[in-house]
Amino acid sequence: MPWPTLPRNPFRAVPDFRLLLAAILASILAAAGAAAAVPAAGGPAGAPPAGPADTVVLLSIDGMRWDYPAKTEAPALSRMAAEGASARTLIPPFPTVTFPAHASLVTGVHPDRHGIMNNEFLDRGRGLFRREDDASWLLAEPLWVTAERQGIRSAVFHWVFSYTPWHGIAATRRVPFSAATPDAEKVDRILDWLSLEGADRPRLILSYLHGPDAAGHGEGPESPAVFRRVRQTDRLVGRILRALAARPRSALVVVSDHGMAAVSRVLRTRDILGAGEARRARPVSSGAVCNIYCPDARSCTSAQAALKRIDGMTVYRLEDLPAALRYALPSRTGDLVAIAPRGAYFAHGGAPAPPARGMHGFPPDEMEMRGIFRAWGAGVKKGARLDTLRAVDVAPFVCRLLGIDPAAGLDGRVPEGLLSAARGSGSAPP
Repeated sequence: MPWPTLPRNPFRAVPDFRLLLAAILASILAAAGAAAAVPAAGGPAGAPPAGPADTVVLLSIDGMRWDYPAKTEAPALSRMAAEGASARTLIPPFPTVTFPAHASLVTGVHPDRHGIMNNEFLDRGRGLFRREDDASWLLAEPLWVTAERQGIRSAVFHWVFSYTPWHGIAATRRVPFSAATPDAEKVDRILDWLSLEGADRPRLILSYLHGPDAAGHGEGPESPAVFRRVRQTDRLVGRILRALAARPRSALVVVSDHGMAAVSRVLRTRDILGAGEARRARPVSSGAVCNIYCPDARSCTSAQAALKRIDGMTVYRLEDLPAALRYALPSRTGDLVAIAPRGAYFAHGGAPAPPARGMHGFPPDEMEMRGIFRAWGAGVKKGARLDTLRAVDVAPFVCRLLGIDPAAGLDGRVPEGLLSAARGSGSAPP
């Protein structure tokens, strides 16, 4: 049976002007991003560096919780913290899952502006998003586009939305996604790119590593398998550090998208919303967050009541979402947003695979959802340390290191305390 056409807000018979204003603002920002994507005048490819770093490598490690490096041997990450800059925790956006987090890391804005609401969600005009590669889903300018339109060649090996052009601009070098590609192969390619000379060498390199995420889901967040993956990934970081040591005006930034928490219970939305009017609501979930899209007010009221019968469940109507979550985008956010209780996660139907032992997606104020941040090399202040840094602060930080202008109107701010005093000239890696 096909899903019904969904109204914007089934709870109201008249428009909610707060949501209407938010929708108009999102459209304006997307249009501004498209205008900004025109190549900048006077910014030819291979333009000389204006910031302290000639080359920046941004590396994301999936599922590397903030405390993992201290719980096992991670000498490369420890070296970065000692000789460079670090934050005790990196705060991801809500929900704390891979696609929204990686979008925030490279756009400098939250999901209510970049439009990636979860690993899976529904756009009321376009349809279902399910871990898509198409950059047209992204409503805010990504970092490699910011660099390319200012004459900085970029290369990306697996980062969400890097696989197709964004408003006509793409990374100079990009690699189609394959889940089977081992992390070591990605690092091999990064080292190859760093070995290029002259205009052929990209000055901004981004890559995503699988890291300990799969082990955390399958074996639990503090299992031996997780710590084996942490050590393996740290050795790969060490390879990049050694390569960059030969390039005095280079910098390495290492982040993660989220942490991991132990879970032992599956909440099957097919069963929860399987009776009465609630059956007409459409749940789309990933991890600890479920967006529920309703054809009318009666189905939403029934779905909300069914969800609230589960102890510890948090359920918001779209218009009542806390502003701090930065999650209200009327065209894509569910009419209801449900957050699983601790120790539980959502799935729709029967799952042939064994249930997960670790999960994420919970609000970012929970410490187990926090990630890592390390920076090392040119322009980075030795020994600098912050208690927290936000994922949205990473893009403007990288722009400062490269000496390029960030996209207009970012939510993120440059963490000035992590930068060396000689902003214009830079300093050699320790």
